[in-house]
Amino acid sequence: MVTNEPNANPTTLRAWTVQLYREYDHILYTYNLKLRQPVIRIHPLAGRWGEWHGLTRTITIHPELIHRYPWHVVIEILKHEMAHQLAWENLGDDRPHGPRFSTACDLLAVADWARSPSGELPATIPDWHCCTHNEKEARLLRKVEKLLALATSSNEHEALLAMQKVRELYAKYNLTQIQTGETSAYVYSVLGKKKKRIETAESMIFSILAEHFFVQVIYGHLYDAKELSEFSIVEVLGRRENVLMAEYVYEFLQKELAYLAKEYQRRNGKLKGSKRSYILGLLSGFSEKLHQAKLRDSTVGLDNDQPRALIALADEQLKRFVHSRYPKLRNRFWGNTHADRAAFNDGVSDGKSITLHRPLSHHQGNRGFLLNR
Repeated sequence: MVTNEPNANPTTLRAWTVQLYREYDHILYTYNLKLRQPVIRIHPLAGRWGEWHGLTRTITIHPELIHRYPWHVVIEILKHEMAHQLAWENLGDDRPHGPRFSTACDLLAVADWARSPSGELPATIPDWHCCTHNEKEARLLRKVEKLLALATSSNEHEALLAMQKVRELYAKYNLTQIQTGETSAYVYSVLGKKKKRIETAESMIFSILAEHFFVQVIYGHLYDAKELSEFSIVEVLGRRENVLMAEYVYEFLQKELAYLAKEYQRRNGKLKGSKRSYILGLLSGFSEKLHQAKLRDSTVGLDNDQPRALIALADEQLKRFVHSRYPKLRNRFWGNTHADRAAFNDGVSDGKSITLHRPLSHHQGNRGFLLNR
């Protein structure tokens, strides 16, 4: 239920309001739209997260929304109210949630949960992680957990085979859905929060996710309402089951790299700049290991001769989803410079032995990350 929390102090409210005006202008730029700038204010509302008032040309955002939720959720509510403005001023429909409002939501790529035809926004903003798995998704995740649980052997070839099977399983699942015309939810997850810049090693992790785990990654910035500052973030976009796996791999590699770098320093003493080179080497080795598994993939078990066409279709569907969120997408590439060649080579060698284990379940906490030595 939407309640009224105590108002933030005037300085904070001013900062939030200024940022909302910036987001408003950026949304118009992103989606190539023109609207007359309204008055934007932050004020408690009775049972609503946001409101567009056509006669006064005012967009109001509930302060509790900003208190309780990440900024990307605030942006979706702002886009919802902008859709009302667009329908009212540009599309000639002053009905609160008429057909023109639905068209406006499409033009602004408003998230599904934020465009209810009833006009009622949810009292609690939904989290796609908490959605109930359908039978096929649940079966897929159980199989993946079993396969990755087998990848605990110190035998590199057994671990590689288990990882290859996981990739094949995900590929077959995705392609079968397209082949049978089944729909699948496309979602995004915000990673890399509260960092002024994305380091090269983390960029390499995102490159690995994009190349090997059926997702696309987008670099950007996101406002933090508590810090009153922008931070670099990365969005991972794709089918829900693939984004879940990409989140697991991201968290796993972050912890694994920290552990291996600490062990490398313990064996070799203080390394100064060598730590960074070693980590980049680890990631290069791990990526090479995954690439070897990818090369061994055949037609991922489909009983037809059209896997390449289906893969292209799957890529096209993901591209359309990405384009709906980022019509003016700009690419970014990570560099591969490293100061210490020996440490880098050591990292490559050790990176080839990194093994993915059982995915993290939300109820398991950090105990879900099982590392093999």
